[in-house]
Amino acid sequence: MFLKKLNPNFFFNYLFLQVLVHIVYKVTFLDQIEEHFNISKNLFNEKSSLTQFFIESPLLLILGNVLNIETLDRYLIITYLFIQFFILLICLELDFLGDWSSLFLISGWVVTISWFVGYVDILSVYILVIICKKILKNNVNITLSLLFLILTLNHYAIALFSIITIGILYIHKNLKNYLIFSITPFIFGFFIMNRFLNQINFSGRSRIRFIFNDGVLQSSVEFISSNFLEYLWSGFLGLIFLFLYLLFKKPWSQSRQYLISLLLMIGATSLGLDTSRIFSILLVPLTIKVIYDFKNSELTKNINSKLVIFISTISTLFFQERYVYGKVNIESPNTESKDFYELIPQLVNSVFSNIWS
Repeated sequence: MFLKKLNPNFFFNYLFLQVLVHIVYKVTFLDQIEEHFNISKNLFNEKSSLTQFFIESPLLLILGNVLNIETLDRYLIITYLFIQFFILLICLELDFLGDWSSLFLISGWVVTISWFVGYVDILSVYILVIICKKILKNNVNITLSLLFLILTLNHYAIALFSIITIGILYIHKNLKNYLIFSITPFIFGFFIMNRFLNQINFSGRSRIRFIFNDGVLQSSVEFISSNFLEYLWSGFLGLIFLFLYLLFKKPWSQSRQYLISLLLMIGATSLGLDTSRIFSILLVPLTIKVIYDFKNSELTKNINSKLVIFISTISTLFFQERYVYGKVNIESPNTESKDFYELIPQLVNSVFSNIWS
């Protein structure tokens, strides 16, 4: 019964995403993943002050602590399974994009979740997918409050700018209800997060305060200014051609909404050093809206969906990732942590050592 209800594109999307993550982009753990693990072990009984910025997105740290993970290898597996769980959920939720759903997988967020295993970015992507789906189905109700609350707790900067961009792109009526269901949980979530950080003795600079560190704003703007085309490509990848096509084909009133939201995202990512990483996640509502508008337009009657997906995929593979993170990267910037492709055989050999011997 469950299989009958599955989106018919689910299995293709799921396998396609697994190939992109594991073979095309390749999985890498954060360089600082061991530091994450050490904090996770002592999260609620740490006597000294905690100052690391990533503690403001504590879900994986809490999960590792609750599960009483005592070794680094096990923590690495937990972070990897976390990614895999939400990959599955995202593929299950893409039914509203129909045969065009695979286009959503050919955008920068997939590179981000592949190269930065250890962060909770994929949860932000999943929540944004659900929010956009509900609004497109005219479900602007109190359920959105819970989703925006989770998004805020996961990463309040992404939540703040997503509230604005979703409002620009999606909300054409019931704006008052939307603002109530989005801003109220954001304020509440921000308050909860600050209480939590005080509880665990966090004394570091917040994301807001970090912007005003010496050199941060200058370096961030310089990264984008010097590599602007690569920066745009890193967020859209092959989907940029569909975006440009719609800009010219749609009425100016709609193209203007696309451009306003894009300009807002560019401004938002210029405030920090995680350039392409944050940009690719903030782009999720725009990429979904572009695909959804294209799917429901007259243009699709004259265009083969397989051809569009093929061209987007091939262009992504041809031009490669070009990920702006301190510099333009065509491979993961995380090179110092344990190799995922060595970890898996090591764990398998350990589990089956008695059987194979």
